[in-house]
Amino acid sequence: MVETRTLMKLDYLFKRHDPGTSWRNRKEPQLSSPSRAVVPAAEPEEMALDASEESLAPLKVMTSIQVEPRRMSPRQLAEWAHEMYIGGALSWQDYRIAGFPAELHPDYNDTVAVLTGRRAQPDWPRDMVQEWEDRLAFARRHNEPGGSEVRRAEKVLSLLRRQESRGLS
Repeated sequence: MVETRTLMKLDYLFKRHDPGTSWRNRKEPQLSSPSRAVVPAAEPEEMALDASEESLAPLKVMTSIQVEPRRMSPRQLAEWAHEMYIGGALSWQDYRIAGFPAELHPDYNDTVAVLTGRRAQPDWPRDMVQEWEDRLAFARRHNEPGGSEVRRAEKVLSLLRRQESRGLS
Protein backbone atom coordinates (compact mmCIF):
# COMPACT_ATOMS: atom_id res chain seq x y z
CA MET A 1 0.00 0.00 0.00
CA VAL A 2 1.44 3.34 -1.04
CA GLU A 3 0.95 6.14 1.43
CA THR A 4 0.47 9.57 -0.04
CA ARG A 5 0.72 12.60 2.12
CA THR A 6 -1.36 15.63 1.34
CA LEU A 7 0.01 19.04 2.11
CA MET A 8 -1.99 20.81 4.78
CA LYS A 9 -2.27 24.58 5.00
CA LEU A 10 -0.09 24.83 8.11
CA ASP A 11 2.52 22.20 7.28
CA TYR A 12 5.11 24.89 6.66
CA LEU A 13 4.96 25.83 10.34
CA PHE A 14 6.05 22.38 11.42
CA LYS A 15 9.04 21.99 9.09
CA ARG A 16 12.15 21.73 11.22
CA HIS A 17 14.60 22.99 8.65
CA ASP A 18 15.09 23.38 4.96
CA PRO A 19 16.06 20.17 3.21
CA GLY A 20 19.76 20.00 2.53
CA THR A 21 20.79 22.19 5.49
CA SER A 22 22.21 21.09 8.78
CA TRP A 23 21.10 22.22 12.23
CA ARG A 24 24.73 22.64 13.23
CA ASN A 25 25.44 25.21 10.54
CA ARG A 26 22.38 27.27 11.23
CA LYS A 27 23.07 30.62 12.91
CA GLU A 28 20.33 32.10 15.05
CA PRO A 29 20.14 35.89 15.30
CA GLN A 30 21.78 37.21 18.44
CA LEU A 31 20.38 40.16 20.34
CA SER A 32 22.91 42.17 22.23
CA SER A 33 21.96 43.76 25.52
CA PRO A 34 23.10 47.26 26.42
CA SER A 35 26.21 47.53 28.50
CA ARG A 36 25.71 47.94 32.24
CA ALA A 37 27.08 51.48 32.11
CA VAL A 38 24.16 52.63 29.93
CA VAL A 39 21.42 51.43 32.30
CA PRO A 40 20.57 54.19 34.81
CA ALA A 41 20.76 53.36 38.48
CA ALA A 42 17.50 52.98 40.37
CA GLU A 43 16.49 55.62 42.84
CA PRO A 44 17.10 54.56 46.45
CA GLU A 45 13.86 53.56 48.17
CA GLU A 46 14.32 56.11 50.96
CA MET A 47 14.68 59.01 48.55
CA ALA A 48 11.65 57.97 46.50
CA LEU A 49 9.41 57.70 49.56
CA ASP A 50 10.54 60.72 51.58
CA ALA A 51 7.49 62.75 52.60
CA SER A 52 9.44 65.61 54.15
CA GLU A 53 8.87 69.28 53.37
CA GLU A 54 11.69 69.27 50.81
CA SER A 55 10.00 66.55 48.78
CA LEU A 56 6.76 68.51 48.81
CA ALA A 57 8.40 71.69 47.49
CA PRO A 58 7.36 70.99 43.86
CA LEU A 59 3.78 71.45 45.03
CA LYS A 60 4.38 75.19 44.67
CA VAL A 61 4.33 74.64 40.92
CA MET A 62 0.72 73.56 41.23
CA THR A 63 -1.36 71.75 38.69
CA SER A 64 -3.59 73.25 36.07
CA ILE A 65 -6.37 71.06 37.49
CA GLN A 66 -8.40 73.09 39.96
CA VAL A 67 -10.05 70.55 42.25
CA GLU A 68 -10.87 70.39 45.91
CA PRO A 69 -9.63 67.14 47.50
CA ARG A 70 -12.81 66.89 49.61
CA ARG A 71 -14.91 66.84 46.41
CA MET A 72 -12.72 64.96 43.94
CA SER A 73 -13.78 62.12 41.64
CA PRO A 74 -11.50 59.14 40.94
CA ARG A 75 -11.00 60.46 37.40
CA GLN A 76 -9.94 63.86 38.79
CA LEU A 77 -7.65 62.08 41.26
CA ALA A 78 -5.96 60.31 38.35
CA GLU A 79 -5.47 63.61 36.50
CA TRP A 80 -4.23 65.32 39.67
CA ALA A 81 -1.78 62.50 40.42
CA HIS A 82 -0.47 62.69 36.85
CA GLU A 83 0.15 66.42 37.25
CA MET A 84 1.90 65.76 40.58
CA TYR A 85 4.08 63.11 38.92
CA ILE A 86 4.96 65.39 36.00
CA GLY A 87 5.72 68.22 38.45
CA GLY A 88 8.03 65.98 40.48
CA ALA A 89 5.98 65.87 43.68
CA LEU A 90 5.25 62.14 43.23
CA SER A 91 7.77 59.47 42.34
CA TRP A 92 6.83 56.74 39.86
CA GLN A 93 6.09 54.32 42.71
CA ASP A 94 3.80 56.87 44.38
CA TYR A 95 2.11 57.66 41.08
CA ARG A 96 1.41 53.98 40.46
CA ILE A 97 -0.49 53.87 43.75
CA ALA A 98 -2.41 57.17 43.44
CA GLY A 99 -2.78 57.65 39.70
CA PHE A 100 -4.70 54.53 38.76
CA PRO A 101 -7.95 54.29 40.76
CA ALA A 102 -9.57 50.89 40.43
CA GLU A 103 -12.88 52.39 39.31
CA LEU A 104 -11.29 53.54 36.06
CA HIS A 105 -10.52 49.96 35.03
CA PRO A 106 -12.91 48.82 32.26
CA ASP A 107 -13.63 45.48 33.98
CA TYR A 108 -14.39 46.98 37.41
CA ASN A 109 -18.14 46.33 37.16
CA ASP A 110 -17.54 42.70 36.21
CA THR A 111 -15.03 42.00 38.97
CA VAL A 112 -14.85 44.26 42.02
CA ALA A 113 -18.42 45.55 41.79
CA VAL A 114 -19.75 41.99 41.83
CA LEU A 115 -17.97 41.38 45.14
CA THR A 116 -18.70 44.74 46.77
CA GLY A 117 -22.14 45.43 45.33
CA ARG A 118 -21.01 48.95 44.41
CA ARG A 119 -20.77 49.79 40.71
CA ALA A 120 -18.04 52.08 39.39
CA GLN A 121 -18.78 55.79 39.51
CA PRO A 122 -15.53 57.33 38.26
CA ASP A 123 -17.04 60.81 37.87
CA TRP A 124 -18.86 60.92 41.20
CA PRO A 125 -17.10 63.36 43.58
CA ARG A 126 -16.18 62.12 47.02
CA ASP A 127 -13.91 63.01 49.92
CA MET A 128 -10.52 61.78 48.69
CA VAL A 129 -8.81 62.94 51.87
CA GLN A 130 -11.08 60.63 53.88
CA GLU A 131 -10.60 57.77 51.41
CA TRP A 132 -6.81 58.09 51.64
CA GLU A 133 -7.02 58.31 55.45
CA ASP A 134 -8.95 55.02 55.38
CA ARG A 135 -6.41 53.56 52.97
CA LEU A 136 -3.55 54.66 55.23
CA ALA A 137 -5.26 53.08 58.26
CA PHE A 138 -5.65 49.85 56.29
CA ALA A 139 -1.99 49.94 55.20
CA ARG A 140 -0.86 50.49 58.80
CA ARG A 141 -3.03 47.60 60.00
CA HIS A 142 -1.90 45.09 57.39
CA ASN A 143 1.70 46.09 56.59
CA GLU A 144 4.85 46.52 58.58
CA PRO A 145 5.23 49.89 60.32
CA GLY A 146 7.18 52.27 58.14
CA GLY A 147 6.86 49.95 55.12
CA SER A 148 6.71 51.23 51.58
CA GLU A 149 2.90 50.94 51.31
CA VAL A 150 2.45 52.97 54.48
CA ARG A 151 4.93 55.66 53.41
CA ARG A 152 3.41 55.98 49.95
CA ALA A 153 -0.09 56.38 51.37
CA GLU A 154 1.25 58.97 53.84
CA LYS A 155 2.87 60.91 51.01
CA VAL A 156 -0.25 60.98 48.82
CA LEU A 157 -2.37 61.94 51.82
CA SER A 158 0.03 64.75 52.76
CA LEU A 159 -0.12 66.10 49.19
CA LEU A 160 -3.92 65.99 49.23
CA ARG A 161 -4.04 67.77 52.60
CA ARG A 162 -1.54 70.34 51.39
CA GLN A 163 -3.64 71.06 48.30
CA GLU A 164 -6.70 71.38 50.50
CA SER A 165 -4.97 73.79 52.89
CA ARG A 166 -3.80 76.00 50.02
CA GLY A 167 -7.39 76.39 48.88
CA LEU A 168 -6.62 75.72 45.23
CA SER A 169 -10.15 74.75 44.36
